[in-house]
Amino acid sequence: MIGALLYLRLTSLRNLVVYRVGRLRQPRYLIGAAATVAYFYFSFLRRLRFAGTGGNAMSAAIIALIVAGFCATMCAIALLTIAYAWISPSATPGLQFSEAEIAFLFPAPLSRRMLIHFRLLSTQLAILFTSVLTAVVFGRTQFVGGNALMRAAGLWVILSAFSLTLAGTNLAVARLREASEHFLLWRMAAVASIASYVFAVVWYASAFLKLGSSPVRWLVLPYRIVFGPYFASGLYGFAQAAVPALGLLALLYYWVSSTEYRFEEGSIALAEKRAAMKATMLRGEAPKAGIFKPRPQPGPFPLSPTGPQEVAFLWKNLLSMRSSLLSRRTIVMAFSITIWMSFALGPLFSRRGGSYSTIIVVFCGIAACYTLLIGPQVARQDLRSDLPNADILKTFPIEGWRLALGELLAPAAVLSLVLWFLIIVCSFALDTGGSVEWLTAGVRLAAALCLAAAAPVFCVVLLIVPNLIMVLLPAWYQASRQRGGGIELMGQRLILGIAQLLVALFVAVPGVLFGSLIIFSLFVHIGLIPAIVLAAAVVLAILVGEAAVGLWAIGARFETFDPSMEIK
Repeated sequence: MIGALLYLRLTSLRNLVVYRVGRLRQPRYLIGAAATVAYFYFSFLRRLRFAGTGGNAMSAAIIALIVAGFCATMCAIALLTIAYAWISPSATPGLQFSEAEIAFLFPAPLSRRMLIHFRLLSTQLAILFTSVLTAVVFGRTQFVGGNALMRAAGLWVILSAFSLTLAGTNLAVARLREASEHFLLWRMAAVASIASYVFAVVWYASAFLKLGSSPVRWLVLPYRIVFGPYFASGLYGFAQAAVPALGLLALLYYWVSSTEYRFEEGSIALAEKRAAMKATMLRGEAPKAGIFKPRPQPGPFPLSPTGPQEVAFLWKNLLSMRSSLLSRRTIVMAFSITIWMSFALGPLFSRRGGSYSTIIVVFCGIAACYTLLIGPQVARQDLRSDLPNADILKTFPIEGWRLALGELLAPAAVLSLVLWFLIIVCSFALDTGGSVEWLTAGVRLAAALCLAAAAPVFCVVLLIVPNLIMVLLPAWYQASRQRGGGIELMGQRLILGIAQLLVALFVAVPGVLFGSLIIFSLFVHIGLIPAIVLAAAVVLAILVGEAAVGLWAIGARFETFDPSMEIK
């Protein structure tokens, strides 16, 4: 029976490859695949090839630091994942089966152990592909010894051990919840054991650094076994390390496959959740993590029954953004990035004698650049999210350019708020000590107000680019919205991202040139503040003209857009 399941998995893999290769006959997928191959070659393979032949070997201390950091990170992730499985166990844990696998395999005369074998074999194929790809891409680095094949096998051991441990932990926790009346006590004991183990490892590791001998080597023995094949320096060392590693993998595999638990209900729930997340992403919204129960929400502001039609689109898209972009997950991510950048930039400026105000200004500049470049790709509550409803939008009694403007108002408003916040923070933190004589409070205020006035128009211009690409090439855009999809879809997203960056530069360069020319030529005659205001007026006029042209182009194309023929 295992042979039949393996045949099913290999046949499905072959059909997937045939399907992916077959659709390369379409230009959009062929160009995307070519872009991805070129990106990987020039970014990794070509650079690593020349780096490997240069003879500049890294010092032993740096290599040891990289190895220690890699091992510590992987071990910490494994422990945190296992601890989280005990702290917050899922109500209906299950294994990840696709909807088709659930429909065909669950009613079949197969035991639960056979289904677990099928799921583990499928996972092993994915892990093997990831290991081989990683070893090929980074095969010429000199961090560890051995060849690419040995490193691929070592990565396979590491990833397989992590996957089997996590699957076994989830099934064991679910089995214990089902069989034991003291499940809470078991959870507390497991978490306490993990915490005690981490404390012992840290304690004895510090003792090892001071005294040179401690039981830490035996405490981390499972990790030494798992990482041994990857860091083996030769064929003989790899063979020695592979024997205990394969034995440990065999024990983990036996543990997972022999765990008896009714996982069918949980697997069906996971499949439904993945289908809902995929549908959410296709609508241009952020997927909901965890258990999410939709509930009615008040509107972002009172909507009058009469007034400009663009305001209705603003109200609708803001309501959608509240539950997706402006979520707790987004806030936590932004806070984490802020903390990381603070720690990353702090030592850099402290070595060069910089103050915290300099760090804040640099951080605001980096955040503003990311907002302008990545923000239009994240805030997608505009025409892109309404593309499936294009046939309904075309029935509205509104001009095309006005519909496009209304759709762009919500993401432009959110991005403008972020930029306004960064401008305010930067204006207060810039030159707080008064070391620059001409940078007075009036100059900072004038510059902040001019930047704040230009920010919404610039955001609209940047949002026009992906929306114009969407109405001009709807088939490309529909393909790029799919989750995953292989190297061809990655190439399509790469092409769209490069187009976004080039258009942003093309839009910004004329305004920056004209504005700089006005300031440097007139500030001696009329003063710095009037020169800044005059330059801002010219830049704003240029941006308004670019936005008007872009909105007209989107509106004219949308009026001739045929959803039944062009959305496939």
